[in-house]
Amino acid sequence: MSDLLTISYRSLARLREPTSQLQAILKESRRRNAELGITGILLFDGTYFMQTIEGPLDNSATLFARIVEDGRHDEVVPFGVAKIATRAFPDWTMELIGPEVTADIVPDMEEFDFTDRRLRLVHKAVMNIAA
Repeated sequence: MSDLLTISYRSLARLREPTSQLQAILKESRRRNAELGITGILLFDGTYFMQTIEGPLDNSATLFARIVEDGRHDEVVPFGVAKIATRAFPDWTMELIGPEVTADIVPDMEEFDFTDRRLRLVHKAVMNIAA
């Protein structure tokens, strides 16, 4: 059994100054995630976050619990929670996908279909853009 855990979620963003706050989130996330062995992606469409984190089971679960309590997130909906053998994003301590690209990948973020199949399609689209 794997010691890696992946967790995805969608949340309503509560940002007063999105540009500066996103940069601060990204900087802190990359530093902390590198220390904790966490990798992943963060999509932001201007209203909602969709994030996938992956890493050691305890660290991933603890990080997700912190996200749920973070005042910058509301209406957190977890999905795609699973133990994994390999990471989808092994080289990204946190990759930000901004509003324009996110709108192309997930145009229906508010009514997102929280299925494993749909999540795989989002991950594949992110990897294709990054390639």
